[in-house]
Amino acid sequence: MDHEHYKLDNGLLVALQNTPTKTIAGRLRVWHGALNEESGEEGMAHFLEHLLMTGGSKQFNPAQSESIRDSFGYYNAATGSDNIKLIGGIIAEDISLFLNFISESAFKPTFNKINIEQERQRVLREIADDKSKVNFKDNRTYVNLFYGKNSPHAYNILGNESVIESASLSTFKNFHARGFNPSNADLILVGALPANISELIEQYFGMLSSGKNIKFNFPRNKPIEGQQILHMHSLDLLNKEFPDNSSAELNISLFGPTKDQTDSYATGLLVKILGGVSNSKLFKELSQKNGLAYSTQAFYDGTRNKGVIYMGGSIQALHKNKAIDIIFDELNKLRTKLVNVAELENVKKTSLYNFVKTFETNSGCINAIEFQIDNKITLEQYLKNISDVTPEHIRDAAIKYFPKSRHEGNYVIYLRDPLKK
Repeated sequence: MDHEHYKLDNGLLVALQNTPTKTIAGRLRVWHGALNEESGEEGMAHFLEHLLMTGGSKQFNPAQSESIRDSFGYYNAATGSDNIKLIGGIIAEDISLFLNFISESAFKPTFNKINIEQERQRVLREIADDKSKVNFKDNRTYVNLFYGKNSPHAYNILGNESVIESASLSTFKNFHARGFNPSNADLILVGALPANISELIEQYFGMLSSGKNIKFNFPRNKPIEGQQILHMHSLDLLNKEFPDNSSAELNISLFGPTKDQTDSYATGLLVKILGGVSNSKLFKELSQKNGLAYSTQAFYDGTRNKGVIYMGGSIQALHKNKAIDIIFDELNKLRTKLVNVAELENVKKTSLYNFVKTFETNSGCINAIEFQIDNKITLEQYLKNISDVTPEHIRDAAIKYFPKSRHEGNYVIYLRDPLKK
C-alpha cells in the first residue's frame, strides 16, 4: 500500500497512509536516544522517556495528561539507542486530541518534582530488574566481545544508577533541549485519516521552531577475528533431577552484511533456510534427527550499519560438542552445495507472507513505512530484490559469511553450560 510523505517548513518529516479501518495508529520518533548522551548522562534518554510518558506539558497538567492517555486505545513510549518514540492507537474521532497531546508531550514537557522522583525510583527498579537476571553479566560479556567494549552497538540503554540518582531538573531540561525539535523527528499516521489531516498536523506541529538534526551515525561493526569462545558455567540451567539431561544455551554469532549491501537479501534468505523456518536445516539435523534440541533458531540483523548472523538454541549440555559440530557441518553444506530451487522458493513465499501480513494492521503499516523511510527503498524494489535471489546467490553469501569449519573461520561462540567443569 502506498503512503505519502512530506516535510513541514520546520523540518518535521510526515508520512501518512489511509486504510479502510475505524482506528488510527501513530508514532512520533525523535532522533535523540541513548547514544546522544554525553559522559555523565548515561541513562538520561531512558529517564527522559519515562517523564515524557507520565508527565505533563505546558497545555496539559499531569492529571489532565493521565486522563487523556487513559482515553486512548493504547499509548506508550520507548527508548532506543538512537531515538525516543511516542506511540499510540486511537479511535478516528480523537485524532485532533492525539496530535495536540503528542506534540505537547514531546516538545513542551514540564518536569515537575513529584513526577521526577516517582520515575526516578521506577527507572532504578527497572535497571535493578535487568541486572538481577541470572545471565545479565554473561550477556554483557558476550555483547562486548562481539562488538568491542566501547562500540556504540554495545551501549547499555538503561543507564547508570549513579546518573539516575543524581539527575536534576536542569539535567532534563538541558538534555531535552539538545535534541527535541521537529527538524530531528518524524511522524507517521496510519488509519482512518480525516480529509483535513495535513491541516491538523500543521496546526499542532507547524508552529514549533526548527533545530538541528543530530541523528546518530552508527559506525560499521568490526569483523570477528578468529574463534572467540565464551564458555560460562551456568548452574541456573542445571536439571537437578536428571543432571545429564540438562540444557545449555548456545549462540554462534558471525559477521554479516549491512542492510544496504546488495547481498543482504541473499543473506537474509540464507539464514532463514539455515534456521529461520519451521523445517530449517538446523531443525531437521539438531532436533528431528539427533534429538539434541527441541527447537532451533537463526536470524540476521543488518540494521544500524551492522551485520550480524545468529544461530543456536537450547541444546543438550552433555552433547554440546556434537551439537556444535552439526551446526558447522550445516554451514559447510550451504557453502559447498546449491540449495534446492523449490526450497528457496518456499522460503521466499514465507518472507512474502510475513511482509504482506504486516499491512493487515495500522501499527504494522507504520513499521513498513518506517522501514521504507530508513532504508530509502520502495516496497516494490524490496520485493524484487528478494524475488531475484538465486541458489547461486545463496551459496555465494554462505561462502562469504559462513566459516569453513569449526576450526577455520571467524566467529563467536557464547555457551551457557550447567555441566562445564
